[in-house]
Amino acid sequence: MSNAKSEGNCASMKDGGKVNPMDIVIVLWITTFVTMLGIGLIAPLMSIYAKQLGASNFEVGLIFGSFAIARTIAQIPIGSLSDKYGKKIFIVIGTFFCSIFTVMYAFVSSVIGLVVVRTFNGVFSSFITPVAGAYVATVAPREKLGEYMGIFSSAITLGFAMGPLIGGFLAAWYGIRTPFYFCGALAFIAFLVSYFKLKNVVVDRTGKCKYISNNIIRGNSFNKKLISLEFLKNKNFSVSYIVNTLYMAINAGIASYLAVYASDYHIGVASIGFLISSSNLISSVLQRKFGKIYDTAGISIMYVGLIVGALGVYALSLSHSFLSMLVSLVVMSIGGAMTSPSINALAMKDIPHYKKGEAMGFFTTSLNIGMVIGALALGFVADCIGLSNMYKFSAIISFIVCVGAYLAMRKVE
Repeated sequence: MSNAKSEGNCASMKDGGKVNPMDIVIVLWITTFVTMLGIGLIAPLMSIYAKQLGASNFEVGLIFGSFAIARTIAQIPIGSLSDKYGKKIFIVIGTFFCSIFTVMYAFVSSVIGLVVVRTFNGVFSSFITPVAGAYVATVAPREKLGEYMGIFSSAITLGFAMGPLIGGFLAAWYGIRTPFYFCGALAFIAFLVSYFKLKNVVVDRTGKCKYISNNIIRGNSFNKKLISLEFLKNKNFSVSYIVNTLYMAINAGIASYLAVYASDYHIGVASIGFLISSSNLISSVLQRKFGKIYDTAGISIMYVGLIVGALGVYALSLSHSFLSMLVSLVVMSIGGAMTSPSINALAMKDIPHYKKGEAMGFFTTSLNIGMVIGALALGFVADCIGLSNMYKFSAIISFIVCVGAYLAMRKVE
């Protein structure tokens, strides 16, 4: 896959005027943050709400799985279509319908209804984050790709960090359905911001681009297939995809069972929420800085991040108190802040501008696949050897992933 030499020339004309790419990134950051805040806000409450509707444990899993599966299936063709018709229209449609279907949670009266609404929410969420990430990768100057992807990633982690705290407060004080109304309002705000503030970008095969006010771009026929595996032929992309899948699997296993692990040592629900939110907050603050380091130091920051994260996971396996768990999770979050922007930037490094949407849609399936694999596989491991040993096992896997990535990328570097 060739690398366009003129990548990074997106600070060009917008209806006759100059545009700073960072202005576009700020709009995308706000849209993504508000959307992910809403998702993070209701996700911890969904199992409680499902139980109130009479869901079994299997049905609770189905409710969560329906979102991930629908999102995974939809985001590859959506990414390709966003390259063809422009990214703005998909972000606008996604935020609008996410606001509608989020409010509909409050009116569901059966488990099957919750599965249906959750499925539609998964589909339309694929219109937002992967497309916004591709837009950021498109407008980012090549020499600042890591920094820009770090900024974008911080919107996701910060949204997840603040969401559980706000959701728990609203549910406790105003009822379990109140967070759904609040999240719907947030998504509608994201819709308004993206509709009125976001511009479309038109990219030619040379990587030159311009900003336009049209909601839909017509005539871009670069991508003829909605789903393509051609990106896996690129070493940077394929290694990033595998590393991200395994990295997310490890994180999913940790997140899925952290509450159970902490409660075994008499740590309360509020304290567990603080552990999760504080570690995500630290990661979101540091991601832009480590993204900048990637731009100068290269892929080595990803290796360091994987090792630091592994040390944090291993320390967690030895933690028996709130303070020791907090320290372990902080170490993990620092490793994650190094790893995430590096993986995203490496994946997008050689992708032509006019295929960023398709590539990002494909790449973000690694997140969903990793989460499903991690929750199931590490849950099985935990049943066999216990939660503490499962975390030790996860740390070992993380080290192996780091070594494997280094060996795979050594010839490329």
